[in-house]
Amino acid sequence: MEILVLGGTSFVGRAIVERALELGHEVTLYSRGQTGAELFPSVPRLLGDRTTGDYASLQQGRFDAVVDVSGYVPRHVQQAHEALAGRAGRYLFISTGSVYDRSLAAGDGMTEDTPRLTPERGTEEITGETYGPLKVACEDDVLALWGDAATIVRPGIVAGPWDPTDRFTWWVRRAARGGRVALPGRPDQPVQVVDS
Repeated sequence: MEILVLGGTSFVGRAIVERALELGHEVTLYSRGQTGAELFPSVPRLLGDRTTGDYASLQQGRFDAVVDVSGYVPRHVQQAHEALAGRAGRYLFISTGSVYDRSLAAGDGMTEDTPRLTPERGTEEITGETYGPLKVACEDDVLALWGDAATIVRPGIVAGPWDPTDRFTWWVRRAARGGRVALPGRPDQPVQVVDS
């Protein structure tokens, strides 16, 4: 397949690009060229900047699939659609488990049917409070714009090589040292980690 990855050189996107290349797919990267510029030297790169709305480099080419790992605000999704409309097949949007309204989830029984938070359209500032609601708005726009060609994935905690957050691996290294370890939450609380 011809795959366009919006982002693709940092963490989750990097793992997706590596796997796509291993499977023999043709990959094109769209990014600012600031993170991981030395990665994937044989992969074509289209330079642009979603924060400023610069999608000029996407005006050419057709893609079987688009993988969006860098859409954080609704404008990103809308502008990507404008740039790619009619020239892309499947649109895979990497969202987040943070879209779910945990106050409505029954205990630990969250499923894909758990209600989501209210979409945020009044800001583009990404904070702990706006991240999930902004992604909800992005999801709504992905579905409205791409219809049956849309796929949305909502990973929870993702861990693995090049994780810039160290959210999970810190705990693993700390537990490996032994001794007493303070843990958040209940000891019986389930945790599911996705390997990038």
